[in-house]
This record gives sequence, structure tokens and C-alpha cells, in this order.
Amino acid sequence: MEFLKANFLNTTTQLTISSNTGTADNLFKRDKYEQYYTDGFNNDLTTASITITLDATTSVSRIALLDTNLKSYTIFYNGSTANTFALTSTGATSASSFTGSTDSNVYLRCANTTSVSTITIDMKTTQTANQEKRIGLLVISDLYYALGQLPSSNDYTPTLNPKQIVHKLSDGGTRIHNIRSKWSVAIGLDYITSTQKASLQTIWELQGEFNFCPFGTTTGWDGFFFEAVWPGSFEFYKYSDNAASSGFSGKIKLEETPS
Repeated sequence: MEFLKANFLNTTTQLTISSNTGTADNLFKRDKYEQYYTDGFNNDLTTASITITLDATTSVSRIALLDTNLKSYTIFYNGSTANTFALTSTGATSASSFTGSTDSNVYLRCANTTSVSTITIDMKTTQTANQEKRIGLLVISDLYYALGQLPSSNDYTPTLNPKQIVHKLSDGGTRIHNIRSKWSVAIGLDYITSTQKASLQTIWELQGEFNFCPFGTTTGWDGFFFEAVWPGSFEFYKYSDNAASSGFSGKIKLEETPS
């Protein structure tokens, strides 16, 4: 379970793209119904590119692509195709270059934090041949903190909360108008150390947006990832047992931000 910095990609002025600038802002807009897609690149023999120019040289260690149809693509930095990101050994590949991906959601953990000024995605082929290239959400970030221990299943409660208008009709029936759904997560932890408590308090004290990814992978990932805030109290000053040395207990409460 990882807490990440806010998306480094947050404005169209950072983007240089080969095609269809009208959908460029969908790359960082968190709305699954709106996506970036190319126009005129529905041919697996043609490569379309996206380059993100960061405001300053920035440390990057996490990249997420959601709702994409890319099969063959390469992600590299600072303008050189040789500069692919080295990925952790738990990934499907050792570098950020894919030749036969079948995943619509991909979460890349870099083996090392890399200082970059630009990131480029060369989009080559699609999972169904000769389609326009598509990415629903692109997140470029760096790790704040990874939980050193996972909660029990009873202490991990992700919930998709609808914002809806419920109409009770005169004949006793009900009609629902769904506006949007947002995630919330409750995580209970026991016996954490003082160091872990301090790291969690740093996240809580941000009082601003960060990204939360509980179980991101390069293959078979469900895409559960959202920008969050941590409202309410910080509870981890409670001792887990009668002995102070036993550690601390508390609950993390996260709620998704507006799109």
C-alpha cells in the first residue's frame, strides 16, 4: 500500500503530443469516461508520441497508466530512447518497454528514483490491431511512503460511494440519478512502530492531495488508484497494548478528491 505525491502532470502546457491536442487534458483528468486518444494513428506501423516536460528536474519513481489499449510502447526520459526506467524485480519486465502487453492498467515501480526533466511515451501498437492509441489516465509521481505492514482483511475497507439523487415516486417506486461515484478507504493498523507512526503523521499533516495505490502491479492490476485526502483526526497515539513498547494503533481514513 503506497502513498504517492500528487500527479506531476497537471496542465496541458507540459504536453507535446503527435495527435489530437483536443483530448490532451484527458491524460490527467480523472474521469474514466473521458480519455486521450490519437487521431490518424490507427495503424500499427505508425508510432505516436507523448512528451511531458516537467517544471523542473524532478524525482520520479512511480508511473501509472489506466484504461489504455497499448500493446507495444516505450517510456523513456530526457529525450533518449535508451533511458528507459529500470523496474523492480517483481514487475513483468525489467524496463519500461513493452512489446506484447495485454493489460489495460499498468503500475510501474521504478527500481531507483530517477531525476528527470522530460518523459516520453512512444505508442507503437494496440492490443486490437490498428486502433487509435488510447490512455485514460497518466500519473507520474514519486513515493511518499509505503506501509511496512498490511492490515488484516477485517481492517481494510474500500468503499465506492455514489453521489446520487433518489426520487421517491407517487406510485411507491424509486428512481435514481447517479452523478458520480467516489472512493473512500478505511485502514486499521496495530502494533506499528514510532518510525511508522511518524511517517503516517507526515502524510496526514500534508492537509492536501496525494495519490493512494494499495496493490499496483504491472500485470493483472484492477486499476484501483485514486487521488485522496486524509480528513479528520490522527489516531495513532493510542498504544496497542499495556506496554508502551508494544507500538501504536489507529485508523487511516482516505476520501477521493474532486475530478
